[in-house]
Amino acid sequence: MTAVELRLTLLQEIATILDDEALVKKALTSIRRMKQAASNVDQEDREPTKEEMLDSIKNGLLAIKARKDGKETKGMFKDVNELLNEI
Repeated sequence: MTAVELRLTLLQEIATILDDEALVKKALTSIRRMKQAASNVDQEDREPTKEEMLDSIKNGLLAIKARKDGKETKGMFKDVNELLNEI
């Protein structure tokens, strides 16, 4: 089936349920759920942008500086023993 045929088939199926409000609501819910799931997969699979990587490095360096300055860094760093236990 070509993309055009798939679209036509989808529209024909939708047209058959337009008179039933409950079915239309269920269809909308399902479509939105599928769309959200596809969006989540796309976001997980994509490579981070240069800006995102630079921001991550910047945040890490700022956290190290804050720790050196004696500021509160609770939750920013793991204990070495915790890290080794994960491995």
